[in-house]
Order: sequence, then structure tokens, then C-alpha cells
Amino acid sequence: MRADEWINLRSFSHQQFSSAQKLLSLKEIQGYTISLCLPALNEAKTIGKIISTFKKELQDRVPLLDEIILIDSGSTDGTQEIARKKGIPVFQSSEILPEMGNYRGKGENLWKSLYVSNGDIIIWLDTDIKNIHPRFVLGLLGPLLYHREVCFVKGYYRRPLQVGRKLSPTGGGRVTEILVKPFFNLLFPELALFNQPLSGEYAGRRELLERVPFFTGYGVETGLLIDIEQRFGLSCMAQVDLDVRVHRNQDLQALRRMAFGILRVLLTRAEQQGKILLMNEIENQLISVFKDEFQQFRIEINEITEIERPPTITISRYQKRRKLSDEDLILLEDIQKQRNYSFVSLSRLLSRRLIILEGGATEKEEALREISQRIVETRLCQDYPKLIHEFFKRENTLSTGIGSGVAIPHITLPELKQFRIIVYRSRPGVRFDSLDGQPVHLIFAVIGPSTRRNYYLQILANLSNILKDSEVRNLLLKAQDAREFVSIFRKVEVMKRFQRELRMIEA
Repeated sequence: MRADEWINLRSFSHQQFSSAQKLLSLKEIQGYTISLCLPALNEAKTIGKIISTFKKELQDRVPLLDEIILIDSGSTDGTQEIARKKGIPVFQSSEILPEMGNYRGKGENLWKSLYVSNGDIIIWLDTDIKNIHPRFVLGLLGPLLYHREVCFVKGYYRRPLQVGRKLSPTGGGRVTEILVKPFFNLLFPELALFNQPLSGEYAGRRELLERVPFFTGYGVETGLLIDIEQRFGLSCMAQVDLDVRVHRNQDLQALRRMAFGILRVLLTRAEQQGKILLMNEIENQLISVFKDEFQQFRIEINEITEIERPPTITISRYQKRRKLSDEDLILLEDIQKQRNYSFVSLSRLLSRRLIILEGGATEKEEALREISQRIVETRLCQDYPKLIHEFFKRENTLSTGIGSGVAIPHITLPELKQFRIIVYRSRPGVRFDSLDGQPVHLIFAVIGPSTRRNYYLQILANLSNILKDSEVRNLLLKAQDAREFVSIFRKVEVMKRFQRELRMIEA
């Protein structure tokens, strides 16, 4: 998606989504649950009103939010007590996933909230907002409920600046304007389209948020933007105007620490993506110089670390809590990196009779029905209702749309005698709920017996790795007939196996 297209198609106003009742109807139709997660540290002055507003308007009056939870970093001003009196669960960040350790920071709270929350959609709001209003939630939810292809929504707003007792109508967001936006323009220009990259108000689908890493400190917002765009593309991201946000402005010393942590994350990601080359390791010590009461220069050193937390879906306790099986996880790149699956030949699982090159479906359900019908026609399985049920059940757990125009739906059944791959190609594209928001053009459906579990996982891992290659996808999209399609795939498989064995020899 081009920049000019994105800015017009993916920029919204909260006024477009002001009807909580309409959003509730969409939520119920789509079967989603929604969690509002509030990260906090000493926010007693504002937390009570924030909780009361959303409980009254978006739980009691209109049951849009399924849960509101507080993730606390050890407040000492009564924040936790206020939240408990308001009737919402309070979680101590240090007590969540204790085996993973604990780091102080907003990013740590957000990352751990994925473990303790239950919603299909997660909303995060800063807890120092003074002018809290339902629009902060409604505006973030709107694009996710109205547009299936949107998976992550960032809020933006006008930020007044408090100077003494005077409130200037503009001037907030100093780190954003002076550091982050110039850096994005230079090295991540696609992210320069976001009006407020450091805003603390954003929402996303769990299936996306659980697949990206989180920095524990000040750099969590910039890290998320960079990683989501890099992994899933700009088209699945959106921004919404939330009007005005009034909050506690930080002093220059605090902003200096914030900018330092953010800059470390920006430099780290820029180097990892090959945009810059750093000759020395990035320091984590911020040096400040000031004069004491005797007019003597003093040096103050603050250590600011940005620990990178892994995608939560890679954590075994999270997998068990979410009841995710190996079959659910095998298509994820992060999971494949943790495990070493043996090479298996996939081309022998292809058959020209099982290749549909001019599929006309535009929706996932329609494509899966056509695939199931072809399976029945070729007598691999006669139970059409069961095929449909199993394919849909798999998709309801995690979408098998892996991005880049590819989907790999997969099921096993006791009555199946052998593994087969059914190919469905759609030139216009199928809406498959892929996390990159793009239509799917190549569907490789894998079916087989329930008894050969390891072989099943090896098939899925190898197929996923082959189809991540853009050149391979382009060749398969250009194949003129089923014979050529199988021939191309066989040649690609031989090449990939040779490259794999060469890497093993070199290692």
C-alpha cells in the first residue's frame, strides 16, 4: 500500500465510531471479546475516574468491554487500592510470569498484560489522562471492528502543554517532534505517516500482538511500530484522531531519560535492519551535568536499559494458558526458529487433480468449501461436513494466513490414509484474515492421518519456509497449468534442499 493510499484509507476520527451500541453489534456478530488493560505506577489522582468512566459507559450501560484490568508496577500512592474498590482485578507486574524475571517499565506491563488478559482485542490506555472520555476506547475499537484487515490502531490527538498554572493549547509531544519523527523520516519513512508514534493509547488483535517482541521501557511504542510494520506491513495498521488529551507533562530531565531509551531502541532496530552500521556497542548510561548549591559541576549517571521481551506466543506457559497446540504454532517463524524440523519431500504430495489454478472465491469460507469439495471428488475423504468443520475449527484458533499472499490451512483426520496437499490459486485474492491485511493468492491445504504427528509438523514447517520466498511465490503465480505448477515446485524444492545441506556443511 502506497503512502498516499494509507494516509487516506487508514486514518480515522473518533467521531466515525461514536456509537457504542453499533460497535457492540459488530463485536457480537464477529464473536470477539475485548480487554481494556491499564498500565499504572502511582496514578492515584486519575485512575479512579478512568475506571469509573469505562465501567459506567462501556460495561454497565453498553457491555462493550468484557474486562478491565490494572497492571501495576508497585504503586505506593494508593493506586491499587482505588482500583480494587472500583471492582477491577489488579495484577502486580512482578508476580506475572515470575520465572521470566521482572523489569520496571511500561513496556513490561504491556507485555505481561497479554498473559493475564483474555480478550481477542486488547486496548491499552495510559493512566495519567485527566480528560478521560469513552471516545478513547470507541475510537480505537472502531477501525478494528469495521475493517477486518486492520489489526493495530494507534491513537493521536492534540496535546496541551502545562507551563506553571497556564495551559498552552499546543506544545506537548516534545520528544515525538524533536527525536522520533525526524528519525523515522530518515530511516523508517513509512512510519513517518503516524501523527503520534509515542501515544500511549493503542489497540490490536491478540493474534498480532502476541507475535511481536516488546521492549520493557520507554522504547516500547517505537519498537512496536517498527516490528509490526516490518513483520506484517503497513496496510494492517491504522491511526485514529482522539481529539484532545490532557495529562501530566514531564520535566526536561524525565524527557531526557525517555529520549535516551527511545533512541537506543531506534538505533538497535535500524542496525538490525541494515539501515546503519554501529562500530561500538550502544551505551546504557545517561550522563547529566548540573551545578550544586555551591555552584560546583556535578555529574549524575542514570542507567537506562531497554530489555527486549520475546513474542508471548513463544512462551510455553502462554501456549498452555491459551490452549495452543503444536499444530497451531508450527507456521509461526519464531516457533520454527526454536525447533529444527527435518527436511521432507513435499512435491510428491502434490497431484495435478488437486490443483485449482483459477479459483473464484473471494472469502476464506468459500475457498475452504471449494477445497473440501475437491477432496471429496478425488475420494481422499467422503465426509464433506467433517472436512468443513475441521478446517473452520482450525481457522477459529489461529488464522493460517501467514502473510505475503499465502495461507496454509491444515487438518488431520483418523480416516485419512495418506498426506496430500491441495492447491488453490486465486488471482483476485481471497480475504483470509491474514495479519498483514493482504488478500491470499496461494492456498496450500494440507490434509493427512492423525497418527503421523511428527511428519505432519515437518510438512507444515517445510511448506511455510518454501513459500516465504517471494521469487518462489511469483513463479507459482505465473504457472500456466497444473503440470507446470508441479514442475516449478519440484525444482524449487530441490534447490531449497541443496541450499539447506550446503549450510549444514559450512556450519
